[in-house]
Amino acid sequence: MKNRSARFYTLLSVGAAVLTILLKTEAYLLTGSVGLLSDAAESVVNLVAAIVATWAVTFAAKPPDDEHAFGHR
Repeated sequence: MKNRSARFYTLLSVGAAVLTILLKTEAYLLTGSVGLLSDAAESVVNLVAAIVATWAVTFAAKPPDDEHAFGHR
């Protein structure tokens, strides 16, 4: 398997969260189940966490500069 970066996996997590929200929302629209709607709304927390993780991994990967001699990790 190809060696993938942490950013790849966080972006994959964002995609999975979006897909999950869309599928749960579609299931709610088909069934009218309030439980599915609340589960879709709860999945937004997962999406926010994945977006924050992507930002953090991207920021940490920045190279060293004058103020950060050892990088941003």
